[in-house]
Amino acid sequence: MTDVLTSVAEKCPDYEAITAAQGYGISLLGNVEATVHPRCDWCINWHGGSCEIYCGFGDKP
Repeated sequence: MTDVLTSVAEKCPDYEAITAAQGYGISLLGNVEATVHPRCDWCINWHGGSCEIYCGFGDKP
């Protein structure tokens, strides 16, 4: 499932890491992985998997 989360997030025009949205940026409080290697579940639009872009990505495991 992680592969799907990464694949969709890398192509998503609306991806914004939660830590970046909170203003932490890259710091000890921020998750550097979320900005460098995006994943849907690290995005502000994730909403527990109800993101329209993620849900429209076809068959997911």
